Amino acid sequence: MKRFKYILPILLTSILILGGCKRLLDLEPKSGPTSNAFWKNDKDALAGLLGGYSLIRDALTDENRFYVYGDVTGNTFRITYSSDYSIHQIRDGLLDGTYYGYLENLQNWTKFYKAIAQANLLVEKIAGIPVTSFRNQDLKNYYLGEAYFMRAFLYFYISRVWGDVPLTLKPVEDLAEAEEIGREKQSVVLAQCLKDLDAALPLLPKTPISSQDRGVRATKASAIALKAHIYAWQKDFAKCAEVTRDLVTSPAEFGLSLITDSVQYQRMSVGKSTEAIFEINISDEQNEGLGHDIYKTYKGIGEKTLYQPYLATRDPRKEDDVPWLVNTETAQNLFYEDGDLRADLWFYFDPNLPMVMLKKYSNVTYKDGDVRKDPRFSNNLLIFRLSDIILLRAEALYNTGDESGARDLVNLIRTRARLEALDGTVAGDDLYYYTITERQRELFAEGHAFWDLLRTGYINDFNASFSDATVPGSPRYGMNYWPIPRILFKDNLHMKQTPYWNGRL
Repeated sequence: MKRFKYILPILLTSILILGGCKRLLDLEPKSGPTSNAFWKNDKDALAGLLGGYSLIRDALTDENRFYVYGDVTGNTFRITYSSDYSIHQIRDGLLDGTYYGYLENLQNWTKFYKAIAQANLLVEKIAGIPVTSFRNQDLKNYYLGEAYFMRAFLYFYISRVWGDVPLTLKPVEDLAEAEEIGREKQSVVLAQCLKDLDAALPLLPKTPISSQDRGVRATKASAIALKAHIYAWQKDFAKCAEVTRDLVTSPAEFGLSLITDSVQYQRMSVGKSTEAIFEINISDEQNEGLGHDIYKTYKGIGEKTLYQPYLATRDPRKEDDVPWLVNTETAQNLFYEDGDLRADLWFYFDPNLPMVMLKKYSNVTYKDGDVRKDPRFSNNLLIFRLSDIILLRAEALYNTGDESGARDLVNLIRTRARLEALDGTVAGDDLYYYTITERQRELFAEGHAFWDLLRTGYINDFNASFSDATVPGSPRYGMNYWPIPRILFKDNLHMKQTPYWNGRL
């Protein structure tokens, strides 16, 4: 994707001011051709879609939000005051940032609402383009299905981060039409996500249209995976089990297969593997590698986790010279069985210093060639993959009384990792614990840890800073949801602070 090529037409043709000018998004009006003049054919629709994917990418990669929200909070990484000043407080549950500061950007959902604005526009405008302006009806359906999927994904993602969030489905192209709105209940937002996915599923193709699109553009499998995660978050395990059945039992029908070759498994984190259900494309070959911004600050999880010999620009003398090391206590609690392929492939045990590096995201190239001072990080963001959905189905089967089926699926992933299969004596609470911790192992540092630990009740075992955050009546109830910064209250009397943080920020 050449991001500016696809975003510029959209920025010129649409502006969403959610809650009014300078209220939620704080966007300035842009001049340019009218929206109706742009949305004429399938090329316009495709440009808009690729712009939408790029806006999602911008939101999730900004300050490594995908990993900050989903992994830092789950104690995946060793982060200290000295190694990463602003981020270390998040691990300790200090999401307000009132003591150390510098969290206002991570508290702000504006980047996500820019992507939502694009999705709203896509849903409306693609539907209005005549089918004769597409190659065929299937192509129009595909593009419209992608738009519905984008919107559902974005709203589900931010609802896990902030809880209740503003819900708007109508694109606003005229500042005079903007209205002040407040936050909607999470249950209502998730119901809308499911409604959008019901609209997307019959429209999306079952398999990727092109091998180049594998994982990085939505398909039926992407929508099914998102539905399954929403049902799991809602603890509706009967529906989770139902929606995942065909995807797990017949993955080939969706163009998917579980990786069995260790070399291919090692490259899975680069992206577009046979397990890829939905990913955010980050490829330097397509001018999307994460390099430095205008402040010469490098972006990407590789910049946070890597050092020599995997990153030429960092030669640490002590632990705090690496922003994010593997949290060895967490790793030891998970990877305690000898011979786990994942530990061998993803961890680098330093021979000189008492620390462990995550080498999972080490697809690094250098823009300056052999000089090797200007790195580019090119690992996709792995949102959903087949083993994720296999283990989510195992959890759903356990919770609906099918322990044997759950055990079989857990063993499928364990044996792929070269671990001994669980026998029938592992049952009840022990089986459930194995199921949840198998997700922690298999999806280590893939943005799932915190969400899984919260909804399953195991957060206390991995990060006591968030203990009882999901227990109604607890004084810490709701502290897992991020506060919003003061700027989002400007000129919007309907906006309210996240309940736990009200009066604390």
